Amino acid sequence: MKTIKLQGIHTPQKAIPAAELKPGMVTVWNFGYTSTVKSVEPTKSGKSVKCVIISDESGNEHTRTMRADRLVAVKEEETKNPIDKALASRQRTYKSIYCDIGTALGAFSTSELAEYYIQRFGDSALRYFLEQGIIAAEISKEKEAI
Repeated sequence: MKTIKLQGIHTPQKAIPAAELKPGMVTVWNFGYTSTVKSVEPTKSGKSVKCVIISDESGNEHTRTMRADRLVAVKEEETKNPIDKALASRQRTYKSIYCDIGTALGAFSTSELAEYYIQRFGDSALRYFLEQGIIAAEISKEKEAI
């Protein structure tokens, strides 16, 4: 995901093209002001989109026309997966990222982690890893038989 720098906010904010905005999304503007997208519709030419947004601070409704490719900062949705939550809220120590992530994942069973991995990355890399382990075990068993 791309990022943009907003005035008054130190860290770069995650952003999407205006054409990808959907009703219900929360947008972030300069100095941290937020608004909720009510509707999005393309203009006649298709080069721009007309968004109806509601300011979260004042409650006022505004219509903004933006180029379809303009990057708009969006607030990330709350992660529903407990593993994602654990990773996002892990304690960051001075040891290492490996230690921090390992500590955060320690609360989950192997089957939960395997299911999470398959959902997030697909099963091809996990399958390759398992096949290599089985092959190594079979080779080792044949060497012992000799």
